[in-house]
Amino acid sequence: MIKENILNSLLEDFKKPRSEFGGENYITRRREWFDKPMEKIRPLLEKDRLERLSVEEAQRIYNEMTVGGPKLYPRSFIENGVDKIRRALTYLLYGSDPLEDRYFNVIENVNSEYFLKGVGKAFASTALFLYNHKEFAVWNGAIDGGLRKLKLLPEKTRGENVGQIYLKIIKAMKDLQKYCGFEDLSIADEFVELIFHEKIGGNVLGEPEPPIEPPIEEPPKEEDIHLKIQWMMIKIGIWEGHDVWVANNDRNKGYSNEKFNDLCLAELPQLAGPEVLKIAKSIDIIWFRKRSSQPVRFFEIEHTSSIYSGLLRLNDVKIDYPLPKATIIADTKRKSLYDSQISRRTFQDSSLAEVCDFMSYDDIEKWFDAEKVVHKLRKT
Repeated sequence: MIKENILNSLLEDFKKPRSEFGGENYITRRREWFDKPMEKIRPLLEKDRLERLSVEEAQRIYNEMTVGGPKLYPRSFIENGVDKIRRALTYLLYGSDPLEDRYFNVIENVNSEYFLKGVGKAFASTALFLYNHKEFAVWNGAIDGGLRKLKLLPEKTRGENVGQIYLKIIKAMKDLQKYCGFEDLSIADEFVELIFHEKIGGNVLGEPEPPIEPPIEEPPKEEDIHLKIQWMMIKIGIWEGHDVWVANNDRNKGYSNEKFNDLCLAELPQLAGPEVLKIAKSIDIIWFRKRSSQPVRFFEIEHTSSIYSGLLRLNDVKIDYPLPKATIIADTKRKSLYDSQISRRTFQDSSLAEVCDFMSYDDIEKWFDAEKVVHKLRKT
């Protein structure tokens, strides 16, 4: 934890009256803007009510549980179906399995009967929080960032699943609640999120600057390596039976006399909330299961751009969405740089390091050649 005098200064700032709120402080504002409206949602999460939840009530839950953006958007909502949503929420809140297993099965274990497409840790933790805000904490990217600034973000052990990490987050939030004398975890949540967003503590807390990578030589004029690799990943994805998304700013480009617009999805599937979608639209390549909003793999091609920036984009998705698999593609000589960056604590804490790997241009070309042969054989 940060030094006691700094924490006390943050608490004083958090509790003081504010003119912009008519003399109220952040605590009373939290009760007004979030806690009171959520009292109308809690009855929908009672066990008997969940078992007969209507489509309209299910949509209301997703539309109004707004902390961290936990919404199921229409395409995902339809794919899950209200029956599965009822079962998943009932299992999450009232199941007999340990909490860490329930949490993992609902948002990350694609083989579980309770897995819901299009939701992440913010959705599941918010549902638990609304069910009992004295026992369960909200968990999203802002909580991770705020706890990190407070030096309270739990250390992650390799191999832990998302449910096991959530237990550590709950403990960290409860420890903070007890130390600060907060009434419940709702106030602790407000405190940590405000710290992350620099509404309080901006003058005493800060984040280290990202590392500066050495300049990289421009690619040869006769060939655009980035577009070539991007085209190969599009073709491989199509040959493997996936729908493919290409980054917004590359949609009008092409390679080998093929336009990316003609090969790829016209719109990004509604895999998650607006913040995740905004980032995902700029990721080089995303493979989706055919005719669904379920992503299979994310690819970032870093030819002249920073390895760190590519990892950061993937990480921004991972902290609010259960990223299935991700790959950084670059020249072989940049592998050591990738290794040093992926080992950074921020990527360990978010679990990006567990789902992300590195592939070289040579790896991609070999993969492309092999898939091309298989594709030709299938056509004969």
